[in-house]
Amino acid sequence: MKRTAGWLLTGVLPLLAFMSNAQRMPRFDSFPSIPDAEGMAGMFAGVSHGSLFCMGGANFPGKKPWEGGKKVWYADIFRFDGRRWVRLAERLPSPLAYGVSVTYKDEVILVGGNEETAFHAEVRGFRWKDGRLEWRTYPPLPMSLASMAGTRVGSLIIVAGGNTGFTEPPLRSCFALDLEDFSAGWFRLPDIPGLARTQPVAGAYDGAFYLFSGEAPGLDASGRKFRDLQKDAWRLRPVKSDGGWTGVWERMPDMPKAVSASANPVPVLRGGVFVFWGGVDGEIASHPDPATHPGIGRKVMLYDAKSPTWSFAGTVDGLDARVTLPSVRWKRRWVYVSGEIRPGVRTPANASVR
Repeated sequence: MKRTAGWLLTGVLPLLAFMSNAQRMPRFDSFPSIPDAEGMAGMFAGVSHGSLFCMGGANFPGKKPWEGGKKVWYADIFRFDGRRWVRLAERLPSPLAYGVSVTYKDEVILVGGNEETAFHAEVRGFRWKDGRLEWRTYPPLPMSLASMAGTRVGSLIIVAGGNTGFTEPPLRSCFALDLEDFSAGWFRLPDIPGLARTQPVAGAYDGAFYLFSGEAPGLDASGRKFRDLQKDAWRLRPVKSDGGWTGVWERMPDMPKAVSASANPVPVLRGGVFVFWGGVDGEIASHPDPATHPGIGRKVMLYDAKSPTWSFAGTVDGLDARVTLPSVRWKRRWVYVSGEIRPGVRTPANASVR
């Protein structure tokens, strides 16, 4: 094996570690909808003292993008107590979407994101206590950042990829914050070995951070722009040494198809089975007319981290697959919160998998 600049690539990968229908289909169910007519893309979500929260997001409340509609960002906060969703009177400090959210010790932590005019580096957390939200501020990211992937691995929040502005190029950077020593601030882990990207998908299993897919702007031989969708998969196992954190990237078997902008983090079921439902692949990205777009593919793709192998398990009927959304672990299931079901079209409907 060859080590270079803090990351690792295996010398020979399997042509494709893939087994068709090798895993049992997970159980998908509908979940109570958020009380909003349109639904949102790019929300934040987490759990505090048994309540499920989602907040922020963006949508097109009037005309759709191809009709000249304008995107609107929101600061609303919703709480689900196990029976129904309620829109709280309290709001985020400002409208915000397309960042990363994690839950740690009954606290929901919001990292970065953007709104209509700017990208943000702020990191804030809240707990639900005595019928209200108690907020606190964490060290900001090293740079303003949105459209990145991120999740929690032990006490570490890890974020990777994304970009710093609407017209800025994608990044390969990877940052982490130790929630047991957050006064030390964010630190840099080795960059993603592959292509710089926005909208990748993160997951956590067995003390490791996983990164999948994502995309970057590309130019073909004739100079035409296209979405360069990635199908690579990576694992980073953080290691604490001499008072600091480091890690080595390992390349996992490539994905059968891209899943850019699918639910973040990716749900991980018992035994290390990652569940991919939704996301952007080449077929979805190449559809020429957003007004007639057929929607996001409903096929379920699984990754068995122990094998490691990929498989297709089946298709989800009766529920809309989606992109640009959070997923959150709540009461022995993963909940998919709102999201985008076609270009510019959101849904208030939620779904769950277990």
